[in-house]
Amino acid sequence: MESLISLFTEKLGLDKKQFDTFYSELQLKTIKKKEYLIREGTVCKFIGFVESGTFRSYVQNTKEEFNNDFYLDHDFVSAYTSFLTQMPTNCNIQALTNSTIYTISYEKLNTLIANDSAFLKLSKHISDTYFIRKCKRETSFLKHSALERFENLSSIYPRIEQRVSQYHIASYLGIEPESLSRLKLLTYINK
Repeated sequence: MESLISLFTEKLGLDKKQFDTFYSELQLKTIKKKEYLIREGTVCKFIGFVESGTFRSYVQNTKEEFNNDFYLDHDFVSAYTSFLTQMPTNCNIQALTNSTIYTISYEKLNTLIANDSAFLKLSKHISDTYFIRKCKRETSFLKHSALERFENLSSIYPRIEQRVSQYHIASYLGIEPESLSRLKLLTYINK
């Protein structure tokens, strides 16, 4: 909770009273490992803040899953396009560990914004965070080799290798698990 308070007061410049108002609208949820926060085809009616735990977001075709994001401690977690449009999502978000999150509903966040425009700072921060993450990932696939994507991974997701299986990391990088093992070896040799 300290990191959320810090975000409000230090990064966004909101005051403690505004945080208390926001906090009063949050719902605490405990999600067990392998449980879903949201499934494809449903409408995302929340934004979550990961107090502790690890989640993966993935899309699926008829044959396989493709990881497209991870959410670790102190990240916002949501099927954000669905949240914004209130249309069904095309992704799944699954807990990779037992996790605790705080959520706020679409309606409650919009009510806060309507009653105090200062909450637009929070909304903008969340949107900016998602936009920057998605742009970095897209650019990485267009511009960088698999090795470079792997090397950038830890800057985007600190300590991810201790929290997420090689299979899921390889899927996120767009490579096979065996290729990830070779990239790890190359990285180790180059150090």
